[in-house]
Amino acid sequence: MLNRLGALVGAEATQYGEFSLWEDGRSYSTDRSIESRGAPEWVSVNWHRLWQQDPISCHLNSGATKPLAISDRVSRRAFQRLEIFQDVYRPFDTADCVRLYLPSPKGTSRFFLFEHGRWGLPQRVRELLDLLRPHFVRHRQQWRPTSSELACLTVREREILEAVANGDTSPQVATQLCISPHTVRVHLEHIFEKLNVKTRTEAAARLFAARD
Repeated sequence: MLNRLGALVGAEATQYGEFSLWEDGRSYSTDRSIESRGAPEWVSVNWHRLWQQDPISCHLNSGATKPLAISDRVSRRAFQRLEIFQDVYRPFDTADCVRLYLPSPKGTSRFFLFEHGRWGLPQRVRELLDLLRPHFVRHRQQWRPTSSELACLTVREREILEAVANGDTSPQVATQLCISPHTVRVHLEHIFEKLNVKTRTEAAARLFAARD
């Protein structure tokens, strides 16, 4: 699917990733990552060291609702002066990158990444990604856990965990399920206890891990 999507938007490489942000966005952990092109280990090492240099990095832009290209934020010359360009993008002849962010729980980030060999995002591609985003959002919301790790949760607890992982607040979950916010909080307490976690982000991460 990633290869077909990349070909559709003229990208040389495509990635989908879900990440948890820690220490107010100063570090991250990978919950899920799928790439159309394999990369040597040194790329991952360099990316982990330099990721905050990316002008469209998730620690500042995860709430974006429109396709976002590096060329939208900085000049080509300024980008090429960055260490992340030299050590991560230049070895693959990547001139520009585009991220398409999806809604995600607080403290997390979900996005498609498209690497292009040309500078600048054509308007046709921008409009195409705008059209595709609602379909990606709906598809992501329909994912369901299959791992036995979540077997300890009741049907209602799974519904609430799915909603929380999709970024819904307790009042929003209560409205969707026709229950009170207090009941949502009680269910969350049970979920945290069963999964041995302390926060919504940790619970969501367990859900994402169960889908691998």
